[in-house]
Amino acid sequence: MMKARPGTVDLCRILMNTGGEVISGGTLAGLLSCSRQSVWKSIRSLVEEGFLIESIPQKGYILRELPRYDLAPSYIGALMNNTIFSKTEIYLYETLSSTQVTAKQHGRQSGTENVVVISEEQTQGRGRRDRSWISPHGSGLFLSFFFKPRLLPGRLQLVNLAAGLAVRDAVEKTCSVRLALKWPNDLLWENRKVCGILSEASSESDRIRDCCTGIGINITSPSLENNREAAAVLSQAAFLNDMTGGVHRGVLAATLLDRFADILAVMESDGG
Repeated sequence: MMKARPGTVDLCRILMNTGGEVISGGTLAGLLSCSRQSVWKSIRSLVEEGFLIESIPQKGYILRELPRYDLAPSYIGALMNNTIFSKTEIYLYETLSSTQVTAKQHGRQSGTENVVVISEEQTQGRGRRDRSWISPHGSGLFLSFFFKPRLLPGRLQLVNLAAGLAVRDAVEKTCSVRLALKWPNDLLWENRKVCGILSEASSESDRIRDCCTGIGINITSPSLENNREAAAVLSQAAFLNDMTGGVHRGVLAATLLDRFADILAVMESDGG
């Protein structure tokens, strides 16, 4: 499991914006309002995620190369604009039963406002009405985000619509592919499913305590020779890599989260 913390993401963003120049540990500590020791620990975390960062004695640090792995969580965080998800913890797992379950556990146990959970694979992924969402390893973008919307319970159904619009706009921006939104939770390409969305909430009569929205986007068609049932289901689906020259899942995730946050902010400003 990898975990991106807000401080590490801020450091990543600063290094990415230096234009390949050396920046001292003291300068970084001042910009981040932390100790040089904390800067060093965050540098080590970024190196573990795949960033190539050189430490130059008596001078500072320089970012030499971004991670080759496209779901490095701090890189995703650093790509985001200043929205509700840009200051959150991002968890990346190799495999999970369900990103929804894990995101709700992290969010409710930690008491944080927002949490993002991504997994390379889901063994018990769920769609609407408890239908199975097949999520083979490395074949898609499988993520859930836990948040606390300032919305009245009667407007909860709009969360799914906001997520659908965010996926549609993010895919168009990053992949130049225009998907069709099928209410309430699917996005299609030529009548074949590319994405499914599931939103779940805990609410009271006058307020929503928290919400968790899960999104599964088909990216690469997997090889499922030993699972005929799953192969039959996915043969009816569409995959973004078949329509484009390649999808950087981290860029797509960051763009999607930014767009969702923007739409949610408009909904909240409209009286909840």
